[in-house]
Amino acid sequence: MINEELRRLIRGAQQGVSQDTEALAARFQKMILVNCSLRLDDSNQVEDVAQEVTEQMLSAISQLKSPEAFTAWLEKIIVNTCSRNNQRSRNRKAREVGLDSESTSSLINRLVEQDISSLPEASFARSQTHKQLLDHIQQLPQAQRVPLVLHYFGALSYRQIAEVLHVKTGTVSSNISKGKRNLNRRLIDEL
Repeated sequence: MINEELRRLIRGAQQGVSQDTEALAARFQKMILVNCSLRLDDSNQVEDVAQEVTEQMLSAISQLKSPEAFTAWLEKIIVNTCSRNNQRSRNRKAREVGLDSESTSSLINRLVEQDISSLPEASFARSQTHKQLLDHIQQLPQAQRVPLVLHYFGALSYRQIAEVLHVKTGTVSSNISKGKRNLNRRLIDEL
């Protein structure tokens, strides 16, 4: 339920009254900023995305059928805009690490090699363990291998992996658990 003042501002903005449009934008500016800061992966993008949300809200306000639906409608704009921005950021990061152009096994190799290269020269046994682990990871089914590598070597959260792979977070969690169980079995069998 919205109050009469907000209903009047929304209707005025829908009719193109610039004073009402400015007042509506000012009234929801803080709410938009807070919501964007909670939803965006990159905190440096909050103000830009909040501005984009405000512009979308004002340019599409005439399409809003009922002032009572305004807050849900605005929330949808915020969610969609933040999701698009997060996806662009992830795609940019994926290009930077080569997810677009490399096979999964090449990515695994590179991530594990980066981890191995950070080890001291004297720890040959540990690097051998990493190589064995790499071999076992590469033998996992792709559905288990990719989320496992992205989580443990790429430092992505389950939610981020779910968004990148276009699956549910529960699926990511399940596949990572299965992958860890498979790795444990393989390592125990090797002993």
